[in-house]
Amino acid sequence: MAHARTEDTASASQGKEALFWKKPRIVAIPVCNEEDHIVACLLALAAQTSLPDRVVLWINNTTDATCHRVLSVAHRLPFELEMVTACYPPAIASAGQARRDAMAHAARTASPDAILLTTDADSEVASDWIDSILAAFIQYPVEAVFGRVLLLPEEYRKIPLHLHEDEQSERAYGALLEQIGLLLSPEPHDPWPRHLEHSGASIAVTHAAWRRVGGIPDVPSGEDRAFAKALRQNGIAVRHAPQVQVYVSARLQGRARGGMAETLARRLIAQDEYIDDAFEPVSRRLLRIRRELAYWQSQSSFLDIPYPELPMVCIRRKELPQHHERALRVLKRLRQMNRRSLENSPIGTAGQYDIPPPVLTGPEPSVFHGRPG
Repeated sequence: MAHARTEDTASASQGKEALFWKKPRIVAIPVCNEEDHIVACLLALAAQTSLPDRVVLWINNTTDATCHRVLSVAHRLPFELEMVTACYPPAIASAGQARRDAMAHAARTASPDAILLTTDADSEVASDWIDSILAAFIQYPVEAVFGRVLLLPEEYRKIPLHLHEDEQSERAYGALLEQIGLLLSPEPHDPWPRHLEHSGASIAVTHAAWRRVGGIPDVPSGEDRAFAKALRQNGIAVRHAPQVQVYVSARLQGRARGGMAETLARRLIAQDEYIDDAFEPVSRRLLRIRRELAYWQSQSSFLDIPYPELPMVCIRRKELPQHHERALRVLKRLRQMNRRSLENSPIGTAGQYDIPPPVLTGPEPSVFHGRPG
């Protein structure tokens, strides 16, 4: 009987794998004055081990030679290329609006079973970007996959070491918060290790999930984080896959207000007083987890509890070491409680999250995140 169940599981897994490999893959890219990067962006997509079926370039408010550069390589691209031009009035022109419209256009002209992807015009996706995205969809029961964003090696060297160290300290603290969250509210669809990012440079979502949340939220900037929040509030499972990687430039004049370029330019002059507001005090993270658990439990009962909308509590950069130590103590305590509760469990999961705690600095290449608009 056990042998039969194993065969059934393997057959189901193979069927899911075959299904996802057949799904149409549409990449939507907002483009604004990207003559220096658009060719590299397109050639990276052309070098995929598994190609996209169609790439939509949403070329908006562009006054440079971007279109000419695209046309110069169009005949070399092994996928369908669609160029759409748009001109927004200054009052609504924004990176968020462009990504929202680019994804909406791709969705309107895609089949209902398609996977919608988006990246940035100054990005170069890894050669296995699509392969890794599909692998995440196949391995986990999710409807969206967020990838990691790294600086191009030559761009990484342009940034002073102290800014890399500061950013690594933020990530180390964020990793503690994630591990605490997984102990209190396990997410089998998004286990550790996972990354902490929600960047428009690497998002993949099923057409059905995109429709369910109404597409990319209508915000001028920070639309990637807003989209991740909308997915979570609608109970849509997301994988933060470390294997899905895209490389970006470190320019100081960006296209999105409040984005990476603006953040980097500001920090080169003077470091921000506060760390990224995605990294809240551990006490606030514990409260957020408790309220989210109560909300989801209420969905199967007669309770009417609204989704928790807690205002952010920001951390001063100089106080980050103290917050890091507090989070370490909470994580240690939760691990001790977890071990005791699982000592007699027939399922060997006691050490599932027993991994070395992140250190405050490390050598990993990184990228800087701007505050949501």
